Amino acid sequence: MKSKKTKNHLFYFAFAAVIAIAVVNNLTRSKMTPLLVPNNSGVSKLETVDNILVGIFQDGHTALWDWSTLEQIEDFLAVSNRTVLLGSQHMVTVNNTGKKTMIQYSLPSGKKLNDMPVGRKDQDLWPRISPNKNDIVLIRRNPRDSKGNVLFELLLVDLVEELLSPLVVVTIQNEFEDVIEYVLDNQGIFYAVGSQSGQGRVVAVNMDTGKLAWDRVYENTEEFCSVVLSPDGQTVLAGNRNGILYKLDAENGDIAKPIQLLEEGETRPVTNDLSVLNLAFSPDGRFYVATIHPKVYILETATDRIVHQLAPADRLVSKVAFSPDNKFIATSDIRAGYPIKIWKFPEENKQ
Repeated sequence: MKSKKTKNHLFYFAFAAVIAIAVVNNLTRSKMTPLLVPNNSGVSKLETVDNILVGIFQDGHTALWDWSTLEQIEDFLAVSNRTVLLGSQHMVTVNNTGKKTMIQYSLPSGKKLNDMPVGRKDQDLWPRISPNKNDIVLIRRNPRDSKGNVLFELLLVDLVEELLSPLVVVTIQNEFEDVIEYVLDNQGIFYAVGSQSGQGRVVAVNMDTGKLAWDRVYENTEEFCSVVLSPDGQTVLAGNRNGILYKLDAENGDIAKPIQLLEEGETRPVTNDLSVLNLAFSPDGRFYVATIHPKVYILETATDRIVHQLAPADRLVSKVAFSPDNKFIATSDIRAGYPIKIWKFPEENKQ
């Protein structure tokens, strides 16, 4: 039989353990708040518009939260995850199966407003929107022809008149292994990043003239897999497959600076994937983020210095977005069922 003294010790130990767990849980909650969407299919897009955080999941499920309270405003099912936000009032989505249609929804209700035909069954489509939300470009990727060439059609979309303006047709030879990501600036310049013969390539197209602005292949680089524009539109940031982020002059594509995100000798033994993904700027432009699974790197725009790192997911960080006041960061996971997490922006990095 245990002595009374031993029982007391066990009681105090158990009590202390409960208190310790409570303290740890409280500290965790103060650093991170989960936004739960039951049975979600993994986040495809995470974006802040006005004071609303919008999460778009792989199956088109769309959820909206008020950044002030983190309360969910609404959720609905769109036709796909290929979506651009026109602001906090509307979004447009292109379906990715069958005959292609562009559908406009009202936010936050998700009410369908109108739709317009935009492509054939055998075409693959993506919409992109300029940062000022004034222009929408639709990218139509046609099947490879008998010579292995791919025809890309870039079209400006007039939602009011429901018209497509076929300004640019670009044929990509078969040595351009693929186009991975696209972005449109406020001056009508469209940037596509990918690779040619295994090396990073960027194509810039002037949508006003319908001509190539520049086309660059970068020797001794890996395939580019992500792209974002600086708030001033002067710099293209392109992330590659080898953990390097390149700052490019938006006017001519010259490399202004390579940014090594990984520390010397740092690897990813589980995934063996060093791709730089999920690029985004803070609302005030002072910081930007990039991810190499499973880390989020926060960099200072003026110096390109890494000021903080987060590990918000075990393996697969999907997207990152800043709150409008720059006080919080939202991170998501591409895997089904995982919550969107809200992190307080490190105070020491705001000075």
